[in-house]
Amino acid sequence: MEAFLLEHEGEIILAAMVFGFVVVALAESTVPRRNITATLGWRWLNNLGLTLVSILAADWVKLALILSTAWWVDQQQFGLLQWWEPGAVASLIVTFLVMDLTLYLYHRWMHRSPLLWRLHAVHHSDTEFDVTLTYRSHPLVVLVMALLRLPVVVALGAPLWALILYEAFGVLHDLFSHANVRIPEKIERWLRYFIVTPDFHRLHHSSDRRYTDSNYGQNFPWFDHLFGTARQRPFQDHESMEIGLERFRDRRDTRLDQMLLMPFRGERFRAPAPPRPIGAVVTTD
Repeated sequence: MEAFLLEHEGEIILAAMVFGFVVVALAESTVPRRNITATLGWRWLNNLGLTLVSILAADWVKLALILSTAWWVDQQQFGLLQWWEPGAVASLIVTFLVMDLTLYLYHRWMHRSPLLWRLHAVHHSDTEFDVTLTYRSHPLVVLVMALLRLPVVVALGAPLWALILYEAFGVLHDLFSHANVRIPEKIERWLRYFIVTPDFHRLHHSSDRRYTDSNYGQNFPWFDHLFGTARQRPFQDHESMEIGLERFRDRRDTRLDQMLLMPFRGERFRAPAPPRPIGAVVTTD
């Protein structure tokens, strides 16, 4: 198993991306959560265009940086898990938890830092929510986040095979968490205890900053609950909830070239979120 992962890591992650996209897109056409057909063609054209640019310019670099660093850690026997040697199952669990906590904390930082927010706002500026939003990210933010993860990879000493599994799982889950798919309320309410669901993450893309600055979890919601950043709204609200930012709502703003230039249009950016008290889960409206 480990040998197969190490020999085919690129193919595994690419297959997860293509397979996951097709499955989620088919599900969206069958059981949509929101009616977004009016903007579907234009959004898909530009969102997928940005996805392609990001993959060619940044995603393969991100993957190479993270996995080559993990390979070096393996070779040098450096880092916590290399010294501790807790076994395969424990190493996998610790890798998933630590990497997800890292992404949770970095995600919160992106909403606080004026510079990082300029890059991250490209993802938040979409006025709808579906599978094409998954990789609607500026290439620069992909590279920055990859570099920020490297010290954690080194300190953790995660086995390369465990990181490959985490990356593949993350690809599939990212597509799922951005899906415009209706999940029955009772199932969704149960499912959100274990993973970030589309409803849980959609709230993070609300135009209302009370919700934009919450629900930061990447794959698992546990850190949002632990640190008091989890929020929710009634199930039926998601069908009419406004998505996106207060600015960048014109059709022109969703064009590929404008998304690439967006971080440099400083006059139209809001300040990053001010610190707010950390409290319990809040249900509002």
